[in-house]
Amino acid sequence: MATYTVKGQIQDASNSKFYVEILDNDQHWFDDKIDDLLGSSWTDNSGKFEITFTDDLYKDNWLEGKPELFAVVRDKSGTICFTTDTKSPSSPDDAENLTFDIAILKEKPFVDSPYDAANIKRIAAFASVGDSIDLTGNVRNSFGLLTQTINAWLLYTNEVKWNLIKYDGPQVERYPWRNPHTHKLKWNDES
Repeated sequence: MATYTVKGQIQDASNSKFYVEILDNDQHWFDDKIDDLLGSSWTDNSGKFEITFTDDLYKDNWLEGKPELFAVVRDKSGTICFTTDTKSPSSPDDAENLTFDIAILKEKPFVDSPYDAANIKRIAAFASVGDSIDLTGNVRNSFGLLTQTINAWLLYTNEVKWNLIKYDGPQVERYPWRNPHTHKLKWNDES
């Protein structure tokens, strides 16, 4: 049985403590598509962490060779702050691929328009619907929640339906990227 030790440091301007999880990527065609959690740890006061695991934690079948590691960094509230790229250590002594030095940037990138990446936002909204559905519990309640979500999306993204229920629609132009505008609401205009 081989033992691996993952080390690293998180650099952050706020000097916060972070919770680090080390996982094995199981997204190949022969894998079960469920990434294996190999270990987790809080960073110390200097942002350093160390996590040790054995190879029996990631070897699900005979096709599994070396681990393909990635780190997930969470803040004190459990929100994911950063996910690293995958590293594949060749052996338990491969210090380069068993080290994760991470810099967390506090500044949010400037977004030119609230309409940037609209399709990505829509997909993310639908993907998060499944987070609140528990199929092992009340199936009727879960199905109702899913149906309500789809109905709301169909209703509020369809101009024909807006006219039927006399909904005035979004308070912006139909194609806001074509004409410059300020996003200022008419009823807040003091002039």
